[in-house]
Amino acid sequence: MKIVRSAVQQHRHVLLCGVPGIGKSMLAKAAYSLLDPPTQEIRLERNLSMPDRPMVIVTIHDPNMVTDDLQNEKKQEFYVKPDRLPIDIAVKMGYRCQVCNSLSMPNEATCSDCESPKRYDWSSSDFYHGLFRSLDVVSEPALKVVTTVEKIGDASFHVTYERIRFDEVSIVRSKTRDENKVQSPQKMEDQILVARDAKRFIRVSGASHVELLGDVKHDPYGSAESLGKAAHQRVIPGAIHEAHEGILYIDEISALGPYQSHLLTAMQDRVYPISGHNPLSSGAAVRVDNVPCDFILFASCNTENIKDILPALRSRIRGYGYEIMLSSWMESNEENINSLVRFISQTVEEDGRIPHLTMDAAREIIRIAESYALHFDGKRNALTLRLRELGGVIRIAGDLAVQDDIDLVDIRHVKNAEVLSRGIEVDSPYHTSRAVSESISRDYFF
Repeated sequence: MKIVRSAVQQHRHVLLCGVPGIGKSMLAKAAYSLLDPPTQEIRLERNLSMPDRPMVIVTIHDPNMVTDDLQNEKKQEFYVKPDRLPIDIAVKMGYRCQVCNSLSMPNEATCSDCESPKRYDWSSSDFYHGLFRSLDVVSEPALKVVTTVEKIGDASFHVTYERIRFDEVSIVRSKTRDENKVQSPQKMEDQILVARDAKRFIRVSGASHVELLGDVKHDPYGSAESLGKAAHQRVIPGAIHEAHEGILYIDEISALGPYQSHLLTAMQDRVYPISGHNPLSSGAAVRVDNVPCDFILFASCNTENIKDILPALRSRIRGYGYEIMLSSWMESNEENINSLVRFISQTVEEDGRIPHLTMDAAREIIRIAESYALHFDGKRNALTLRLRELGGVIRIAGDLAVQDDIDLVDIRHVKNAEVLSRGIEVDSPYHTSRAVSESISRDYFF
């Protein structure tokens, strides 16, 4: 858990390997609880000049920014680093490349990553270079001041971004006097692609590339907005976009197959376009560039499937995160026994339909955990970490107690549950004989 906590704090990717049922998804959920609340909302806006190329608007919201003074229409000023600016503002001020969104300083004329020309501060150049650069129609000057309007909750605010130093930007917010004059009908039609208060723990099964990468809905009228829906209103975010500022959990990542390469690109660039995937659909003509997808990847796989993970993707995870081999057992000591008792209680609370266990029943669960560690892993004086199977025993024991209409699960219920939870394979060390299983089932369920 220390490694997982460090991964979240340092924004590192994690690959969890191990046998089924040892709590890989639980670790990912626990990691999500360590994240700070998201601060960005991603919206799409109509592009009047190119309707099939909607524009991405990223709004940064900090609860500390909206104070009583601000609600009373007083100005509020604070300072941020360039990497905290909305992408469109950062591009205009020369902090980001409009092609790959990489960070750089306004005094740099080209992007250090893709070498594309970008907005930069002509005043930082010498007179000769600055004079002739002013005749260049390709590159534009970086703006020291950018003014815009942002909506926070139900209120609109004038926002002024001003470069104080190369590495610091002042942001001044003040409430608008007349929201109806500022908020145009065009702004009211913006689509919220990822809401600020949306849950940012996204679990992906890998069954479809649309689920992972997003799509654009078909409209029989294409982008004829007077007849159908505008292009920006038909865009569906992918899981990589919905997990922005959160955790993208991919169970059995090897099942993604060739789509692992798309995931790798999203992890590298932290932006990924959304386009229509059906060539026969009108959505195929729509593309939204530079949609943010700055997520932490938590991926899981079984040990035998590691070879099916794309080598470049594994290299990315190892270079910017951790590969963790999870153990299927732990030593039987007082601390771990207490943790197992806590797991028993959590399982009962999470299920919500079964009663709690007596002390003797809890001791029997611990004995079963020791027997699982011996049978499956050959470890003595150990407790199993195959929590899914152990949780199954607890739930079946609870069901048996409910059938008996009693308030607590006793040791008899746990022993019968152990038999009912055994595998049906004949060669399994925990094979349940048909006669014993039918006898218990007949006593409780027939």
